[in-house]
Amino acid sequence: MKPPLLRPKLSAVMSRFSSFSAAALLAAALIFQSAPAARASVDDSHSAAMEIAVDAVKAGFKIRQEYWSGTLKSGEQKIVKQQLFKGNEYWFFLGTDAEKIGMKIDIFDRKGNKVTVETKTVDNATAIRVLAPATGTYLVVFSLTGKENDPIPWALAYGYR
Repeated sequence: MKPPLLRPKLSAVMSRFSSFSAAALLAAALIFQSAPAARASVDDSHSAAMEIAVDAVKAGFKIRQEYWSGTLKSGEQKIVKQQLFKGNEYWFFLGTDAEKIGMKIDIFDRKGNKVTVETKTVDNATAIRVLAPATGTYLVVFSLTGKENDPIPWALAYGYR
């Protein structure tokens, strides 16, 4: 006696699978059609900060994905607290998407002493390098100055090695 052919059973399974797949695709299309479109945003101030960070990345610094951002009035000062560890080297990168902006940045230890090693400025970004003399909380103090009274957007990021 010959074994029964499996073709009819296989074709029945395939037709059920095909109709299931078509129904699943139709349901997915309806869900995505009714969902609001996702929108991406670009933070141009952060992009400016990342452009000045390129040399640090080439030198082996790891750049943190997280960053601070906001707006400041011309001449207003912003203070960001950051935990630094003795023996590590840090670069802080401050960028803005505004043009012709003066930028000043310093880093202080808990006693109020500047711990800056090196600074670098290009176009609409500035960077500051620090060697932490001790583990602790440090203050990153910066200000932006421009001609207009409009709020100036900024982003501050950092890297370490």
